[in-house]
Parts: sequence; structure tokens; C-alpha cells
Amino acid sequence: MALHPKKFTELSGLHFDKAANTYWGNLEGYPVFLTFVPRRDTVIFRLIAKTPSDEISPDLQAQANAWCTSHAGVTGLAHRDRCLSAAVSLTPRNTDENLSALTAALVTFAASQGLIPCCMSCGAEYGYRSYLLDDGGVTVCDSCKPYVEQKLLEAQQDAAEVKANPAGLAAGALIGAAVVFFLTFFVLKLSYLSMLTGYAGVLLGLFLMRKLGRKLTTPAVIIFTVLCLAAGFAAPVAHFANLIAETNTENYDKAKQASDGYTELMALYDGLSEDQLAELDAMGEGTFDLDKYKEIYDNAQLIMNHTTTASCLKDMPELLNNTYYSDAKPELIKCLLFAVLSVLAGAALTAPAMLKADQGKHTLRELPA
Repeated sequence: MALHPKKFTELSGLHFDKAANTYWGNLEGYPVFLTFVPRRDTVIFRLIAKTPSDEISPDLQAQANAWCTSHAGVTGLAHRDRCLSAAVSLTPRNTDENLSALTAALVTFAASQGLIPCCMSCGAEYGYRSYLLDDGGVTVCDSCKPYVEQKLLEAQQDAAEVKANPAGLAAGALIGAAVVFFLTFFVLKLSYLSMLTGYAGVLLGLFLMRKLGRKLTTPAVIIFTVLCLAAGFAAPVAHFANLIAETNTENYDKAKQASDGYTELMALYDGLSEDQLAELDAMGEGTFDLDKYKEIYDNAQLIMNHTTTASCLKDMPELLNNTYYSDAKPELIKCLLFAVLSVLAGAALTAPAMLKADQGKHTLRELPA
């Protein structure tokens, strides 16, 4: 399910702003904005217009609800603050055509209700222009623009006066990193991978940091991301250390037999005379290949000395480089990559918008006429 900007603009008559991922324009005289939400395969429809009178008709919401019922994929149609808005789900097939048709139908619904295009701030029916307030479409007339810009400046100043609580930020970061570790560790124990483990931990951590710390800061988010990456690395390593320890415990008795056998063999070998040693060498074909038996002995010792998770963690590089555990190394690398991608995706997709909101930063950008 994907919109094709060139095709959709031709079908709908709207323009496309790539930076805001928003389609905008005038349809039947109404300022219309469609903001694409890719993670939800949804667009947010906004049509800026006021009702004929200051009071909203009591039938308007009822008719909006009835309209949604008869048009699949449209939810939450409502008129508030001089804006008719709705969420429109994208269809798997004929995405551009179906969205264009629903957009036209929504505009027709607005016209049937007698809605009047206007400035979203004061309701003026003339002299307004289309803007993007952050990524949302609005209309503002020249008289209201200084007022709107002043409000945005005040919002930023108010946000700057809010001081972050370092203890709350630290607590939220530690809890989030711990969640990343435990979610990843237990998901791996269930023998499957999930890109959602790190992502979920990052979301929870950022929410708690904001809740407990009053606001997010860039240094705190960076430190938190590093902590989550460390947790994402630690969980797979701990998981595989635990697996190796369990396997070694199961094979302990066999390893001890091999170790004892080698010890007995070496005791016997050391007691042979030079003539007896020469006779053994003459038998050929590696019947008494000591290097082979020494390798078996070394592997047996490796197994016997690593029957706990702690011992395996301590010597993890040595274990992974041993041919006996060769299958574990690529699997561990795969798990580490999943963990890193999960954490980075969560931070990249979530933190910037939260930081911007907590800093009170807003942009008002005029769209070309």
C-alpha cells in the first residue's frame, strides 16, 4: 500500500510537499490537506471551513457519522475549530484511485453541509493563505499571521522555561534499557527474533523519561540510545552464553570420559620405551595421532570448564572461535544486528518529534499560491 505522488496529484488535482509528506490544494474552493502516515498506511484529511453560523448544526456530527458508515475506510469524521478532519485508510489495490475518490467525496460532503472556506484563526472568508503548521495544513489571513507567529514564539519560550529533572530522565532511561534487555532476552529464549523488542523498549523508555523528567533533552536521548544499544547487545550474548552452558552441562559426562581417556593414554604413552614408540610409529595411518587426541582433550576441557553462564560470558570470544561452537557465531551476529536495528529504528522514528514538541519548536511555512 503506497501512494505514488505523481499519479495521485494528477488524479486529485492536489500538490505534493515532500518535506511534510502532505498533499495540499484547493478543491471546489476548499483548502484541503492530506498528510500521509506511512507506519499506519493512513492519511489524515483536513478541510478548512466554518459552518454558516457560529454554532455547529446538531445534525452535522450525526450526518458525519452516517457518512462514515457508508464509506469504508474513513473514520473519525468530525468538524472542530473550523476544520473538517478524518482518518482515511489506504486500500491494498488501486490506492491512488480510491483515495482520490474518497477525497472528492469528502469535499462534496463539506459542500452539502454548507461549510464555508475561511481563515482557520479568525474565520475570515477572504484573504487567507495556505500554510503548513509543522506538518499539518492550516489557513491564515494576513491579519492573523502576526498573532499566530507570536503564539508559536510564546510556546517555545514556555517550553524553554520548563526545566528537565535529571533524576527522572535517568530513571526512565534505565527502566527503558532494562526493558530492551529483558524483552530481547526472553524473546530469544522462545526461539524467534522480533524487531519489536528494542523498538518497544525505546518507546517505553522515552515515554517514562518525559513523564518522570518533565521534558526530553538531546543529551539525555543520546545517552538513553547508547544504553539501549548496550542492552540490545548484552541480551543476545547472555542468551547464547546460557545456551552454551546448558549444552556443556548436558555433555559434561562424555567430556569427562574423553578427558580421562586422554590422561590414561598419555600416562601409558609416557611409560613406553623408545623401541616401543618406534614400533607404534611404524604402524602408520595415524593410529596414534597424539595431536588428534590432544584436540579432543582440549575440547573436553573447554566443555567441562564452561558449564555456567558466567564462565561462558567471561570466555565468550574463545568459545565462539572454537570450531565446536562454530554454528553459534553467525546466529549471534544475526541477533545483534536485529537488536541494533530495532533500537535505532525506535529512536530515529520517535525521538525527533518528541524532542521538537518538548522544546516547543513549531514552524509555519507558507505554501505557494
